[in-house]
Amino acid sequence: MPLPNRRTYVVGFFGTASMLLGVLALSASGGQSHYLAFSASTCAGGVVLAWVGFAGHRAGRLAWAVTAALGTAGLFLSLLVVRETVCCMFGYHRGMGYPWGWLDSGASAETMEQIKALRANPWRLEKTVDWPKVVLDGLFWWHIAVAATLPLSRTLSLLAGWRSRREERMAS
Repeated sequence: MPLPNRRTYVVGFFGTASMLLGVLALSASGGQSHYLAFSASTCAGGVVLAWVGFAGHRAGRLAWAVTAALGTAGLFLSLLVVRETVCCMFGYHRGMGYPWGWLDSGASAETMEQIKALRANPWRLEKTVDWPKVVLDGLFWWHIAVAATLPLSRTLSLLAGWRSRREERMAS
């Protein structure tokens, strides 16, 4: 088993910080589903990062690249999740993204018929990006990718090592 070096300790400390962020989000959740999902993903990803960092396991560049690609894909695919609200006497808000809506659009109208017309053609509304929510959603999807990819990468690495040792034994 390789000894951890300074680089893997950084990954372990980042995993610990992720777990603490997840616990903080859980304590602030109030039972809201997006907070619960965020805290679960950061805790799960944090556990995997701490395991990789403090146990001295190294993830290859391909594993990190796949993790980044899956996190980015999750962030942009989350735009398929749409939340619409009508409030404040005909104010219309549309948020896209999960767990927090980070691509927002909205308008106000005088009547409910105008709101229905806005809801029928939401792509005409001006959109704004909420950058802090982009960062939080990116962390959410990246931690999910970490929790899925890094253990799989480690398992495949162990299986490849086992197979090569087995082939060496069979050849001798």
